Amino acid sequence: MKKLLVVYITLGYPSIEKFTQFISQVGDCGASYIEVGIPPSFAKYDGPAIRRSYEYVKSLGINAENVLKIVAKNSSAPVIALTYLDDYVNNLDEFAEKMLSTGIECVLLPDLLIDYVDMYRDIVNTLHKYGIKTTMFVSSSTPDKLIAEASKHSKPFLYFGLRPATGIPLPVDPVILVTRARKLVQNKLVVGFGLSIKDIEKVVKAGADGIAVGTAIIEAIEKSDVEKALELVKELRGVLDDL
Repeated sequence: MKKLLVVYITLGYPSIEKFTQFISQVGDCGASYIEVGIPPSFAKYDGPAIRRSYEYVKSLGINAENVLKIVAKNSSAPVIALTYLDDYVNNLDEFAEKMLSTGIECVLLPDLLIDYVDMYRDIVNTLHKYGIKTTMFVSSSTPDKLIAEASKHSKPFLYFGLRPATGIPLPVDPVILVTRARKLVQNKLVVGFGLSIKDIEKVVKAGADGIAVGTAIIEAIEKSDVEKALELVKELRGVLDDL
């Protein structure tokens, strides 16, 4: 079965034109899903590159709702909106309505099972009430019982972070971590956070159904352009297909 490749891009980065080009072509380059990051007040679980992209987009003063509508019309793969619950926890109904109005039907809230674990069932139920799917994020520090339970509420996959933040290659044993998660997760398991090319082979052989890439995409755009990032997606698709 074809392995999943989840590709992250910050909303409106590096410009509306280039962003639209990226999301309209990345599916044809091999992305299974596009993860679109809405700049939060505080990106506590993102690494330096993604934080820089958030700050840059904020400096442009773009209207997130208008750009999300562009996403819905131009995306070349299914879209998952990533943002922090911290910004919306007090007006969750309004958040869900805004997502639906822009054509977004799936969200990933990386702080949900860390900072709001006692409330997560109510939050998930509220989003599901509006027809919003939830892609759940867990990490290696998440208790086994919670990983197993979260996987039941997670569509289209469960996102498992190997490290504390994106793009920070702290030493971990990906095989041990993924093997543990695979035993607990009932649906698709996607692994991310600081993956190297060598890590990709290890996590797939340990049972991952796919990988998520974000920092490398942002850095490719920073150092070169959107075309370079699209080439990277093709390369990663090739790596996955060869496993």
